[in-house]
Amino acid sequence: MLEEVASDEGLSQARFAQRIGIAKGLANSYFNRCLQKGWIKLRQVPKQRFLYYLTPKGFAEKASLTAQFLSASYQFYRDARSDLGQALQHAAAAGHTRLAVLGDGELAEIAAIICDECGIEIVAFVMPSSKRKSVAGHSVVSSWTDVESADGVLLATVEDAKKIHGKFTRNYPEVPVYVPGQLEALVWDR
Repeated sequence: MLEEVASDEGLSQARFAQRIGIAKGLANSYFNRCLQKGWIKLRQVPKQRFLYYLTPKGFAEKASLTAQFLSASYQFYRDARSDLGQALQHAAAAGHTRLAVLGDGELAEIAAIICDECGIEIVAFVMPSSKRKSVAGHSVVSSWTDVESADGVLLATVEDAKKIHGKFTRNYPEVPVYVPGQLEALVWDR
């Protein structure tokens, strides 16, 4: 919300609610909370309308939240890179060097970045109902049957990880599936 207020001097509660797809009452609650914290102020304009702007305290809070977000994003990347690297190393140690990746999001992209370091070739990304045609120059296909010459699979999706893993292992029990540490709890209910 602070980002929206900072970027639009004419922002109203109704316009904010419409932009992010929430009810006007919820937007009102957000605005009131930010007003109470001193992050925004309002001014009345003609026709019984109110416009909002950031206070210096609001700018400081916005900068702090941005820094926290960036720090959390970098930590996610480092953790994902480490976990995916370990899973890829396990695959390579087992002699599986041509993998398909189950997923097409951030984790799959990180896997594509680090696969060469582990001696792994990604042959395709498998994700039913994906809107993407490729990830890192490799095709995204909707089914394992569309994958050519892979000798294993890396699970690299948080969304529906358990469902995707379960369906794949039921349908293709002979194909080894490597699961990064971050996803183990999602897949095996630990």
